[in-house]
Amino acid sequence: MKIIAHRGASGEFPENTLLAFEQAIKQQADGIELDAQYHQSSGQFVLLHDAFVINNAGQALSFEDFSLEALLAITHNNQATTTLDKALATINGQCLVNIELKATTSDKTLITTIVDALKQLLNGFIERKQFTYSQFVISAFNHPLLLKIKRDIPQVSTAALIAHCPLTFDEFKQTLQVKSVNPSIHCLNQNLVNSIHQQGLAVWVYTVDREQDIQQCMQLGVDAIFTNYPTRTRLIINKKQKNNN
Repeated sequence: MKIIAHRGASGEFPENTLLAFEQAIKQQADGIELDAQYHQSSGQFVLLHDAFVINNAGQALSFEDFSLEALLAITHNNQATTTLDKALATINGQCLVNIELKATTSDKTLITTIVDALKQLLNGFIERKQFTYSQFVISAFNHPLLLKIKRDIPQVSTAALIAHCPLTFDEFKQTLQVKSVNPSIHCLNQNLVNSIHQQGLAVWVYTVDREQDIQQCMQLGVDAIFTNYPTRTRLIINKKQKNNN
């Protein structure tokens, strides 16, 4: 079962920061998950989980209301907000990277713009031989966005995030052509795992930090988990495997 560092080693370091990614690599995570928002005015992907940013007056404003310079000046425990470009340069092919695109738009023009920008960015790292296509996974709750990515960047694996349990998973494979379905730990059960696996798809579960949840994922045959604590999770998995031998 793969261990994916959720927003980096975010249980111990500020999430979605270069420090959290560096520490996830040191903790030997199999992969790093990060959150990317497309900033329309700059054409850059900024690593933010939420679409709203608290300004100095305590107001919640859309990140689109800030310039790129202002966004990158925001710090979390002295760690600066960063871009996807800088994050990938830091990770530099040392592990798999799961890029969660946070876009909620259904606007086809904007979706095309986002996918074009992503394609250009990823291709740059591929051409410089800093990554291979197999080291990228693009995930989103926005399934039309995933469909566009699969059509325009077919070399890259995609993953469908879900918060609830659909009746069937046929369309995830046939229409979306994703490689995995990523459910919440809160809707995980054996039937769900079996239904996804029957479609030939992997099961990557978020967010798994508690020991009982880690053990449940192992017992159900989950393929990967997103965790805020890579080292601790690895120890729990190793202990469980040792006890089973």
